[in-house]
Amino acid sequence: MRISHTNSIQGYVDEWLVRMNVKSRAKRKPSSGFTIPRPVQSLMRHELNVCLMLELFDKSLTRFEKSLNGKKEDIDYGAYSDAISFLDAIYLFSRILLDSAAGVVRHYHNYNNKDCKLKESFNSLYKKSVKEELPNNLNKVFSECETWFPQFRDRRDDIVHHYETNFIGIRRKLDGETVALQISHRENTHALSDEALYSDLRSYIGMVMSGYQRFVDRLLDYWDEMFLSWYGTSALSLIN
Repeated sequence: MRISHTNSIQGYVDEWLVRMNVKSRAKRKPSSGFTIPRPVQSLMRHELNVCLMLELFDKSLTRFEKSLNGKKEDIDYGAYSDAISFLDAIYLFSRILLDSAAGVVRHYHNYNNKDCKLKESFNSLYKKSVKEELPNNLNKVFSECETWFPQFRDRRDDIVHHYETNFIGIRRKLDGETVALQISHRENTHALSDEALYSDLRSYIGMVMSGYQRFVDRLLDYWDEMFLSWYGTSALSLIN
């Protein structure tokens, strides 16, 4: 379940720095002096953390599912317990990842717009985008996360603020395929609709990861325009 990004913020910034340094040398000037910002370094680390949790979750859940085909005494409850822990970690680490992504947006925007500062988390930026309160067309970058972010945010908040434990249920389809479900014991939870309760847990997490990748894609498209106006070049110009 490792993520393979078609586009990544780390790769984009690396290419952009190469472009800036080449431009400086062509003009016989000192190196641009730009380095990989700490928020970008942090984002890369958290992407790896989430990838690791996804892999460990899938391995543990698969091990538990396979043990169900044997005798009752052979059921791997340790693998089940591990899968629950890694599921919680996916929710928590993914929220850290999103806040790191917001930190990267904030870093470049604040550096280039001294009179208009962004100080908020991913959640706050998302809320502002819904109200179209973000500057420079950032509204579209964040607002299109509405198909996956609100429910994902609520599930994480249930773990952190409402003492929720996300149990995992197993259902077998008519064709014998095993489907893992997230089950909540919290009454009237806002985070789990009936549709979400009976949806494939792996598919749900995949949908969240896909949503994050589409956010990155939109952000990099936005930067292609803004970097050109801020610095006179963009990473896209490397391949043009």
